[in-house]
Amino acid sequence: MSQKRFRIISYVCAIMLLVSGCSYSLPDIENHLIEDSFSPEATVYRTFYASEVVSLNYLTSDSDVDCGISVNVIDALVDYDEHGNIIPGLATGWESNDDLTQWTFHLRDDIVWVNYNGEYYANITADDWVCSYEYANSSISKDVSISSVVAKNTKTLVYTLNEPCPFFTSILSYSCFLPVCRSYLEKTGSMFARDYKHLLYNGAYILHYFQPFEQQILVKNPKYWDKDKVYIDRIENYFDYDAASVSTERYLKGTVDRAIVPSDKLTAYLDNPEISEHIHRARPDNTISTFYAFNFYPRFDPKYEPENWAKAVANQNFRKAIKASIDRITLLSIYEPYTPEILLNNTLTPRGAFYYDGLDYTSLPELKEIASRDSYSLAAASYYRKIARKELREEGVTFPIKILMPYNPSVEGWGKEADKIATQIEAAMGRNFVDVIVEPASSTGFDMSVIHSGKYALIKCSTSSAYYDPQTFVKPLLNDSDYIFWDKCDDPNVHALNKEWNNRIQKASNTTSDLSLRYSTFAQAEKLVISHAIIIPFSIMNGDGYEMCKLNEFEGEFAHYSFISKRYKLHRLHDKSMNLDEYNKAFEEWLQGF
Repeated sequence: MSQKRFRIISYVCAIMLLVSGCSYSLPDIENHLIEDSFSPEATVYRTFYASEVVSLNYLTSDSDVDCGISVNVIDALVDYDEHGNIIPGLATGWESNDDLTQWTFHLRDDIVWVNYNGEYYANITADDWVCSYEYANSSISKDVSISSVVAKNTKTLVYTLNEPCPFFTSILSYSCFLPVCRSYLEKTGSMFARDYKHLLYNGAYILHYFQPFEQQILVKNPKYWDKDKVYIDRIENYFDYDAASVSTERYLKGTVDRAIVPSDKLTAYLDNPEISEHIHRARPDNTISTFYAFNFYPRFDPKYEPENWAKAVANQNFRKAIKASIDRITLLSIYEPYTPEILLNNTLTPRGAFYYDGLDYTSLPELKEIASRDSYSLAAASYYRKIARKELREEGVTFPIKILMPYNPSVEGWGKEADKIATQIEAAMGRNFVDVIVEPASSTGFDMSVIHSGKYALIKCSTSSAYYDPQTFVKPLLNDSDYIFWDKCDDPNVHALNKEWNNRIQKASNTTSDLSLRYSTFAQAEKLVISHAIIIPFSIMNGDGYEMCKLNEFEGEFAHYSFISKRYKLHRLHDKSMNLDEYNKAFEEWLQGF
């Protein structure tokens, strides 16, 4: 997109956001009520950003960009520590009944709503969650079915569920479970959340000023219940559509306190002793797992021979040969040139995503061997290829087998990855055996037009965690998910695997009181789809890659899901960014806490 076109779109969006009719002016620093955040001694953290907030209505919006604001200004019933442990938040404690269908929360006494100037508006009561449920009922998480939300009194809130839910507390930080003041919502009506002046705040910070496509200013909430753990007084975010390219230079000049290092400058910066002292990795994102999926119900163009592919993909040895052909470390070096192995993921559920009794989920007996072993092996690829070729010939499959592999051209690096993986498969299996066809697809509605429409043979997909339970990663493999379509395959062996997998998933989902059995049963199901090469696990996400940042991300709140890690609470502003050695040491120390 040209810069001129981007500016036009930006200005149009800005006008739409300001349609409320309210006038905006710079903060009245001399007369506002939160002067400590603007004093000369205030601790100020400054950043650039390039993606603007679309909606401030935290009850209905759950986009990544929007939640970057809401997660800092609105607190939930529960909070988190640096290692993802759920701890008391606006609720001091909670309990459930024996079958996990009723959850009772007890609120603090010292929690209040304030306006954008930090002025007291009202006490927070249990009815604020009842009001939220009534307002955002259509947005309630599909992962839990709620029967009712009741305020027994001003400090006691009761959620009644239609089905048992062992992970209920882990979804309480999502937008539809956040409180809203009923009297304020009724007073503002359609103006609610139109701008920062038409919101109330109960979190560590207040959105004290917001001019779209110019600046966001968050200040420490002087009436916050846990303000002794809020160490940064003011956050100033400046909009710049060129943030990605200019922020490193601005960081080195001292204008901002964080910058993501562009990949095309990384090597030069790391080779410069003065600059490299400020560069470290950002924590890899294991909330997202990517995997290569086989399509068992192809609906692509006849020129790619979908019927021939359908016969081939049903053959397990053929799938295993492809799996063994893929050198994932080489592919991941596209995104992480120095330590690509940190992104490697041998299971569908990423390492470190869940722990039970101090043990990583992927270290359970059912997954331990798979998790510790790289599937890449040219010897194995050759072995499975020989067996598959004989079996496929008997099935009437013609060679070379065309493997249609589309990719989204708007995703940086995916085209290069697709070309490399095609080369790897063809080199390992022979071009007289397979013909991998790499094609860019439309980036608009890619998932719907390509993946969910079955217009691929082999493709990279992703799944993400939404709560603290292994169930969260299995969704793309469910029969109604429109991903791999293995439930529609006519082959009896694939059909039998699908039935066995579904039985295990159903058993695991229905096991709510015995977490050990629940986790092991999910692990059994995961082992089945990996060992039979229904999918090929690939990686976790690179996160922000390399950065210069005066925050130590291991000091802040953390969760293996949701947007908790975007909070500034618990963070301290340091004099300089960590270098790679300092980061690696801090990372290892942080890992010891699990």
